[in-house]
Amino acid sequence: MKGRNVAVSTLLSTTILASVLIIIVGAASFAANNAVNAHVENAQFDQAKNVLRSLAKVIKDAMLTSHSSGYVRSSFWKTIPQFENTQENLTLTIEDGAENWTYQVNQNAIKIKGGSLVGVLTPKTIWGNDSLLFTTPSGTLGRVRVFQSNGAWVSLDYSRTRCVYVGASDYYVGTGYESFNTVEVTVMNLTFGVFEPGTEASMIVENLGVSVEPPIQVSKDAVFHVSLSGGESADPLPLAELVSNGNGDPEKPALVNVAFINIKVSMLREA
Repeated sequence: MKGRNVAVSTLLSTTILASVLIIIVGAASFAANNAVNAHVENAQFDQAKNVLRSLAKVIKDAMLTSHSSGYVRSSFWKTIPQFENTQENLTLTIEDGAENWTYQVNQNAIKIKGGSLVGVLTPKTIWGNDSLLFTTPSGTLGRVRVFQSNGAWVSLDYSRTRCVYVGASDYYVGTGYESFNTVEVTVMNLTFGVFEPGTEASMIVENLGVSVEPPIQVSKDAVFHVSLSGGESADPLPLAELVSNGNGDPEKPALVNVAFINIKVSMLREA
């Protein structure tokens, strides 16, 4: 009887030990797989950041020449690309006393979602800036940022307006010449073409041309306003401040030229 009890005890111990080892090996294998998958997904998300930065640079180059084009090719193995109409408008208002001029453009964004094992601790702009209205000629209209919203995302948007003082010129006004400050306002109109996502795909950029609004004449007291329909707005920019910062004469009236750069982006799946 004692020998039988020893045999049963040995068998039971062996079974328990084997079960524990199976659980340990399974847990280690699961952890290892998760670690590998997390590494792959994070690498793919980093690649997505580079893709949108590269796309923003291609768009910046294409902006300079009407009907030019370019492309960025990438893989989307662990990421999900998306073209999104935000249902928001960017509104530019030029206020001059009782007279206002208002311009609007739809705000679209190109977004890429990371895998389930990727996280973004804090929102961060990684290319461009967050200003809705800026006054430097070299400033970029594009912004690439990362954020967390039901997953990790990297996005490219053009919710910005560039307003630049370019100097003073003399214009004939019917009875003689008058000196005016000249201001150039640039807004991006980003639209979408074909959307065919795939594991391997190319994003195609096309400059469809520039739409220039008729020049408007404003007094030295004019003010520029830029806002998004979601509620965000830039600080008002007085014309006199813009001209003074450009070493011009703030007492002169101005001619304002508003231009919309029409850029179309498509995605084509690689064969």
